Amino acid sequence: MATNTGGRVLSVEAKRDKQETPQGMSMNVEVRDISANKDEITVGFTFTVKYNENVASIRISGVMHAKEDPKKAKELVKLWKDEKKIPDDFAEMMMNYISYAGGVAGTYFSQPLGLNAPLMLMPIRVKQGGLGSATQMQAPNPNVSEKDKAA
Repeated sequence: MATNTGGRVLSVEAKRDKQETPQGMSMNVEVRDISANKDEITVGFTFTVKYNENVASIRISGVMHAKEDPKKAKELVKLWKDEKKIPDDFAEMMMNYISYAGGVAGTYFSQPLGLNAPLMLMPIRVKQGGLGSATQMQAPNPNVSEKDKAA
């Protein structure tokens, strides 16, 4: 199983286009590239926050580093290059890192613009769902009991 070894933010663009109060926001993660050098995996990503009504946006680009068995690292890169897919266990770890990095940097840059921080406080879990083998990423709902999950 891959282990996150860190990463860094490479660039940030934060701008406010309107002074009105945004009614919510949407967050998106784009995985730009995945590469490996033996057991070291590097993921290039862009974390984007768009505040509703086109009030503002924050765009954070960075890299995440992870360690993995060299054979598995090579397979992961091949799967990404050939099919733009990421194994569930790696995707979960990667998305939690990107969400954290984006939330921390986004909080820092949202404050001077008078915007709410783009935080996702719950860890992201990857599950097989719905149609075929479509993978869904979601934050767990703390209001759902174990009894409700079983139903």
